[in-house]
Amino acid sequence: MLRGLRSLFGVVGLIVTSTMLVSCGAIVKSKANTYITEEKGAIPPDFGKQNSTVLFVTHHRSYNKYLKKNVKNIYKGNYKFVTEDELENDTEYQDITTYRYVFDYNYVSAGHTTTTNTVQSGDFSTTTTRLRPALYNVKKFMVLDRKTQKTYYCKMTSSYWSKLQKVYLKKLNEKRLEE
Repeated sequence: MLRGLRSLFGVVGLIVTSTMLVSCGAIVKSKANTYITEEKGAIPPDFGKQNSTVLFVTHHRSYNKYLKKNVKNIYKGNYKFVTEDELENDTEYQDITTYRYVFDYNYVSAGHTTTTNTVQSGDFSTTTTRLRPALYNVKKFMVLDRKTQKTYYCKMTSSYWSKLQKVYLKKLNEKRLEE
């Protein structure tokens, strides 16, 4: 009886956890659709007007696996995968007409807290401000327009970065097809 009850709780716990993960991913996709727009500054206005090749910067194995899968399944324009070193040093990629746009990310800190404390003693007061370090970093995706040297950032970040990346790629593909 006790073993059956444990199994039941295990199954229920798994279902609840799965539902929460799926629904969190759905929330990320929904919010990303409102944040990743030309109007919100995430997509270059000239994106797709020329038949240029987008350079997708690769980093580490787990990221590259999802990047390559997502680009292949979602983005239908011309593209190449490059390392940071190739982007900076390979003469082929210095042509900003052919390779005008670069898709990449920066790490930004999340979860930091600022506390301010003021102590008064007679006519004097002392204010101390402390910044607790970030608990973790998240990926902030961006598109660099190398011709104008302007970077277009996604204003949203999430631990569900692959879902965010998929929406960004979908939006870039839609913008490319507008023209």
